[in-house]
This record gives sequence, structure tokens and C-alpha cells, in this order.
Amino acid sequence: MTASASRISDGEDPRLQAARRRLRESVNRADTLEAIREIVTNLLGCEEIGLFTVEQGNSGLLWSFGIDPQQHRTLDTFEESALHRVLQGEFHVAQVAHEGVSNHTHSPIRVFVPILLNGRTVAVLVMVKLLPQKLGFDEADINLVRLLSDEAGGALFDGSANASA
Repeated sequence: MTASASRISDGEDPRLQAARRRLRESVNRADTLEAIREIVTNLLGCEEIGLFTVEQGNSGLLWSFGIDPQQHRTLDTFEESALHRVLQGEFHVAQVAHEGVSNHTHSPIRVFVPILLNGRTVAVLVMVKLLPQKLGFDEADINLVRLLSDEAGGALFDGSANASA
């Protein structure tokens, strides 16, 4: 039995293990962004993603996939109450009210993930709208979000100007 098979049999979610490996094996920022896209689309069920910087009062869009970058240029386009929590380092899941949604359907879910570096929020990953069949997050999804929060910051910003204290 290999070491990786041993870890899986010890109870670690294989999705979590694959996501961790993918992030850690990223060779540059572009590859890390692609790893985040793969994790979020394939494992968390979202194809509308934005990554926003939050350093020194700047909350601009750094990277996106599947969203209109003109509509979502800054974090200011999202719910202020969610942003306050995520800037404090907590991930937040919000129901999104849309016109035309009947009472018989579920409101879309939006997820805010703080991207941490050395314990502080340096960016925010926003899953703008989960796929319609994704009605919520289970414990495995929450563990993936925590992994992104804890490990993506180092992969994206460590060694860059944004990583300095």
C-alpha cells in the first residue's frame, strides 16, 4: 500500500487530498489560479468565480472565471454584511435573492472565502453563484473551503510584494 493510499484509508476525504496536492504542486500564480478554478468548479459546484485583492484598501478583481469582470470589478458589488465577516477571516455562505425566483425554488447560494497569508486576509474568493443543483455545503465542502482559505494565499502571494507585512 502506498503512502497516499494509507492516508485515504485513514479517513481523509480523497477530494481534500487531491485539492491539497493540486495547490501545493502549482508552479506559478497562473497555475495556482487554474488549480483554484479546478477545485471550485469540479469539487464545489461553481462556475462563476472572482478573486479580489484586499490589500491596502484595494478590493479590485484580480482574476475571474465565468463572471462579467465589468459588473464585478470590486468587492463593493457584493453584500456588505458578508464582506465584513470574510475580511475578519471567516468564510460566509449567503442566500442570494433574485428577481423571478418563485417561492418553490431555492435561492442561489453565494460563498465568500477569505484567502489567508500569515493569518491575515489578503484576498477574497467569491463563488458568485453555485450550480442550481448545489443546494448547500456539507462538511466535506466546508473542509475544501478551509483548505482554499489556508493554502491558496501562500501559493498566490508568498514571495510577492503582497506578502510583505
